[in-house]
Amino acid sequence: MITSRGRERDDHRRRGVVAAQVAVCLVLLMAMAALTIDIGAMFNARADLQKAADATALAGASVYTTDDMMRIRQGSGDAFAVQDLVVMAKDRVDHVSPLNPSFGSSLMFVEPADMAAGWIDLSSGNSALQTGAPPNTFQALQVVTRRTTEATNGPVQMMFSRVFGITTSDLTATAVGVFDDRFAGVTVTELGVDLLPFTIHEDAFAQELAQGGDQYGYHEDSGAVDSAPDGIREVRLYPYPLSGSGYTEGDGNFGVLNIGTGNQGLDAEVIQIQNGISTEDMIMEIGTASPTFHDDDGSQVSYDMTGSPGLESSLRESITAKIGDVVGFFLHDHVILSGSNAIYRVTEIRYGRVMDIRLTGSPEQRGFFIQPVSYSGSEVRIDPEAPSTGGLVGRLVLAR
Repeated sequence: MITSRGRERDDHRRRGVVAAQVAVCLVLLMAMAALTIDIGAMFNARADLQKAADATALAGASVYTTDDMMRIRQGSGDAFAVQDLVVMAKDRVDHVSPLNPSFGSSLMFVEPADMAAGWIDLSSGNSALQTGAPPNTFQALQVVTRRTTEATNGPVQMMFSRVFGITTSDLTATAVGVFDDRFAGVTVTELGVDLLPFTIHEDAFAQELAQGGDQYGYHEDSGAVDSAPDGIREVRLYPYPLSGSGYTEGDGNFGVLNIGTGNQGLDAEVIQIQNGISTEDMIMEIGTASPTFHDDDGSQVSYDMTGSPGLESSLRESITAKIGDVVGFFLHDHVILSGSNAIYRVTEIRYGRVMDIRLTGSPEQRGFFIQPVSYSGSEVRIDPEAPSTGGLVGRLVLAR
């Protein structure tokens, strides 16, 4: 027989067991809460680090579209050109990094040792950055962002995990920004710069890139062009004889394309020079506003465009107004002449800065001079199967 005193003792024992169980559960719940909150903080900090790495890698890689990089590509940069380019990349990284703070931190700083310039194989998804590649092939910038004890940014601070002796956590993120120059085509409806109706034989363009003169200089701060060399060889779009220089398509000079203008005359060409080729004109000429020069297999695609073998002096005023501006123009590999008309087989688009137009004087003094630039714009389409343009046209993208 259980007495009332015995029942009281049992009740006390049960209450003691429950209290112990509650105490243990509270500890476990606190541990789980600590892990949940701090793991969430780590995930947020890791996401912020990756965002900062992506943004700074793209900002730094933009140096591959600069005139400084063009000098390196043309071999006219001095012994410190690559070092100067890396310094410029670091400046651009430092400009963007504070705009991308990490969780629990009001700043983001990229250590100089955590940034590297070089070349990567874009056809491979896991190729390493090659910092020892020839500088004229550089197109990639790798950035590592850190929240570690040794880094300026410091580690991620833990909150509840401190009760278990875990006060901080070290995190890193890596990104590789690249100037992908596997140019496939453009979308005229999204042009960032004016596309002008001029063309040059692709072999002549390559020859001018390698051996052209350097008569002019561009000043980025003021946008002015002068007659002092600046280390970048120009391309003379005109006059350039089709015969007598290894090009046997016929007599005459490289000329103006009549894109969608038919026989409307010089007035239509002047408008295109002033405002760029319109979507409607491109569609009228080749049936599309998005010409593709390399298909999904990487094969060349060309377009027949009508034009004139000569450049009219009456276009000089509208071209002069473009001096200092970056514009697009066409390359062709063949032309069929028929009197004052021509049909050009257009194979590519390239970009350059208008430097001068001289259509009078002796033949060696005349010319429509373009300074080649490395161009990246929203209208440019790239494709993994398209060939490299040698750093002349592409998009800034994240490769890793």
